[in-house]
Amino acid sequence: MYKIIQDPVNGPIKIEGIFNEIVDSKYFQRLRYIKQLGLCNTVFPGANHTRFEHSLGSMFLAKELMEALGIDSNIPALAALLHDIGHMPFSHGIEEEFHSLYGVVHEDITKKIIKGSSPYNDSNIPDILKQHGYNPQDIADVATGTSKKYPLFSEIVSGPMDVDEIDYLRRDALFCGVTMGQIDYKRLFNTVVVDDNELIGVEKSIPTIESVIITRILMFNTVYFHKTCRIAQKMLGYAYMDMKDRSIEDIKLNDFEFMEKIKKGDSSDMLKHILNRELFKVAFRAGYSKEKLQSVKESLEEFNSHEYIIDIIPPLYFSGRGRIKNYATVYFSSKKQGITDVSSIAMALSGEMENRQILVSCAKGIYKKVSGILNEFNL
Repeated sequence: MYKIIQDPVNGPIKIEGIFNEIVDSKYFQRLRYIKQLGLCNTVFPGANHTRFEHSLGSMFLAKELMEALGIDSNIPALAALLHDIGHMPFSHGIEEEFHSLYGVVHEDITKKIIKGSSPYNDSNIPDILKQHGYNPQDIADVATGTSKKYPLFSEIVSGPMDVDEIDYLRRDALFCGVTMGQIDYKRLFNTVVVDDNELIGVEKSIPTIESVIITRILMFNTVYFHKTCRIAQKMLGYAYMDMKDRSIEDIKLNDFEFMEKIKKGDSSDMLKHILNRELFKVAFRAGYSKEKLQSVKESLEEFNSHEYIIDIIPPLYFSGRGRIKNYATVYFSSKKQGITDVSSIAMALSGEMENRQILVSCAKGIYKKVSGILNEFNL
């Protein structure tokens, strides 16, 4: 028994056997109601796609790559299918707030759901995996890119040329309506080779690897770090943090259930502002420095902390080669070399995300005052 799911990015995707059983499971079906890009639809109206279709797309690409490599194993495809199953409401949108309250990130939850660990004892995914001869711990490790037993499979799901990223870059670009994300993944898959449990590109792979790096940076600058997307999501975080009736069980909610809980809570006014797109407006911006950031914070101490947002774009955590993902290895001149050693484009983009700005946005009622204070000091 099989199903054909029509994916707008990859075309018809055939699922059968264990994949069909996992897709039909409760926690996977929940992903239908978790938006891939949180509240980015406040800026990009088409960005209503979900973790459900992205997970299917990642699985499809993992199968394509394994076929190109000539490796017969379903582990990467299973891990790719399950890699986002632990996402909280609105994906990364308010993950920072959940982490500050409950000390978990979505990778932690992903592992628990795949293994059926508390409080996800009701997950039937470990039973499905075991019935088909797979160890849930192995799949959980590969899905979160932490497997020592299957390092190559981990890299396929989470590495410098991984199926997760190739799918979300193409998918997010399509649904946001931006003219980027044209990655020739088939050429990449058919030129990479495996050496010592590592995916290695060859000289023919270099232009496609460059396109992945370029697309990633453009998508972060254009979509993921768009100031208004970040404002909307931070406001949603404020609404949740201001609620008295919070619980770690909220992590299990989908987007609609989460919004409904806030709507019935004591911070529903903030939610109304978000739904009506009455968002905070940028009152001040300046180049980032630690000293300037401290001055901004001190200048706004008289206001309620949830009346304004101090944002740093790109965020401070987004730094280093692990974020830019420009550490792919290629065979060039008969030896292994880093992509930045053989590509002037990859090298030039290494510091692209290090140029940061401080943005202060605030509620309409204090906009003039905040703007006046910060610009008066010429911070």
